[in-house]
Amino acid sequence: MKEFAQSDLIPAERQEYIVTLIQQKKAVRVSALSDALSVSEITIRRDLEKLEEQGVLERTHGGAILTQRMRQEPLYVQKERLEIEAKRAIGRAAAQLVTPGETIFVHSGSTTRQVFSHLAHLPRLRVITSNAAAMAELDNRDESVELIVVGGTYRWQSNSLVGPIALSTIAQINASKTFLGVDGISTQHGLTTPIQEEAEVARAMIEQTRGAIIVVADHTKIGVVAEFVTCGLKKVDTIVTDTALDEDWRESLAAEGIGIVVASPNGLNNHA
Repeated sequence: MKEFAQSDLIPAERQEYIVTLIQQKKAVRVSALSDALSVSEITIRRDLEKLEEQGVLERTHGGAILTQRMRQEPLYVQKERLEIEAKRAIGRAAAQLVTPGETIFVHSGSTTRQVFSHLAHLPRLRVITSNAAAMAELDNRDESVELIVVGGTYRWQSNSLVGPIALSTIAQINASKTFLGVDGISTQHGLTTPIQEEAEVARAMIEQTRGAIIVVADHTKIGVVAEFVTCGLKKVDTIVTDTALDEDWRESLAAEGIGIVVASPNGLNNHA
């Protein structure tokens, strides 16, 4: 896209340019926009603020990221084929945050599924989950890990258990940590999902957790907003993600007081 002199564009035209660019690239930086449009960074920040009010984007530490609206639920069988290596790395890194003797909740999702296979070596561990994949993934032949599946109504779309029975089981347990899967993470809207029942289960787990709330999510979930809110970011202690996370987003999440664990496929994780 060509560069412009400051006098070339009125604010509405400048903002239209920004929208077109962010739709193409998914993320933009204030400094690059300032250079391209020959206006001050203060002017660009005002433009981004206006576009954020319109729901087009979310501002980050050094720029903005496209707001992506999730209109319908992605099927589990489709999600589990995406970002496979990143999810494996995230699952391994997340499991390293668990200590022997803990009682933990693990929510539904294709990324939380990757946590289970790395838990079997931990003694005296109790895992309570709504994720139906746990029974296949948790290799526990030595019975060192106690697995409790919450029961309830089975949703094949998410390979999970929801509803009053699941909520009743969760309400009877106090966990030391919760590991949440999400469909979207937004600084404005928090953690979101397109399915109300999934949000209810996640909120119940959060309510019954006396320790850390840990979100496991690859970079494609960042900036996505779905219909139902699980919780705001103030409830989240740590996000475990992959190396493709945008640096601006990493700084923005850290500014919210959230610990960031960037999981590398080689097992050398970066904690911030």
